[in-house]
Amino acid sequence: MPSTRDLNQSDPLLGHAPGRELCIDARQLLRHDPVQREKLVSQVRRACLDTGFFYVSNAFADNPAFSNVLLQMQRFFSLPDSDPRKIAVDNRRKEGSYGWMPMFGEPAYQPGTRAHVESFDCGLGGDAHSTKALEGRNVWPDLPGFRDNIGALWNSLAALAGALLEILAEAADLQRDFFSSRCSTRELSTLRLLHYPGGHCEDRLRDVGIAAHTDFECISLLLQTCPGLELTDVNGQWYEAPARPDQVIVLLDDMLERWTNGYFRATGHRVRRTTVPRYSIVLFVAVNANQVVAPLEPFVSSGNPARFGPVTQRQHIDAEVRRSEAYRTETFAGNR
Repeated sequence: MPSTRDLNQSDPLLGHAPGRELCIDARQLLRHDPVQREKLVSQVRRACLDTGFFYVSNAFADNPAFSNVLLQMQRFFSLPDSDPRKIAVDNRRKEGSYGWMPMFGEPAYQPGTRAHVESFDCGLGGDAHSTKALEGRNVWPDLPGFRDNIGALWNSLAALAGALLEILAEAADLQRDFFSSRCSTRELSTLRLLHYPGGHCEDRLRDVGIAAHTDFECISLLLQTCPGLELTDVNGQWYEAPARPDQVIVLLDDMLERWTNGYFRATGHRVRRTTVPRYSIVLFVAVNANQVVAPLEPFVSSGNPARFGPVTQRQHIDAEVRRSEAYRTETFAGNR
């Protein structure tokens, strides 16, 4: 699977995903039924090796967390950019803070691209088990229920992420807690609320929702309200990901690929511009900031030598963001 710098924005879309993708039931995953466990592990292993991504259904069965946050997103992103409630949480006002990123603020993961998306980002900012976990670098708009609804969604997705990290470790024939224990602090994990406003696209390769990339963390959990997300399979071919209510798309990220030396490959993805507004929610599940990640011994051999050098999550994120921000600067400088 190509890394971000090897992906090609112009590669053609081959259509809808071919229907062989795994979809597991979140209720079954969270139940930890030992009778079903072996079957689930085998299914997830095959999905990672044969497809490179999979889906989880019923993640919010009888749980209004997703629908509540979607309503909050519609309220917040419908505000004009001049609204004081948006200006107060503009992440450019305070270095290193989360908050609102206006249109065209997203890094350009591919040279020459412009991302037509605005976002609201938040994270734990410290100890995942602290009662003040959603403080730290976060700023919150003055909208009733916004922070509480975001917190409820974070908790739901974090529980799902923990179960997924465990089953992915077993699928890689590692100790069940190998990934989860190394992604435990969530200090670099981020929840992103994304709004793609929609509109006519004159240049499909230049004007994108988000350009082709792989995510920098360990895994990503993604929901979308309508089609627009495109994924690469393990052969590097692009397919449209379905947009189904209450279905989480599980993407494999850079650090998972590094640990397994390419046995599990990071999922390339991009978002095209759509004619209608589109909302997406992503939880990026990061490795503990200073945990060194390098190919593990079981995945290295004379026939498959180590493909990656050691790096920490923080170092990897910083390097990838610097490169993408440089692309963005070059793109907009060229418009002058």
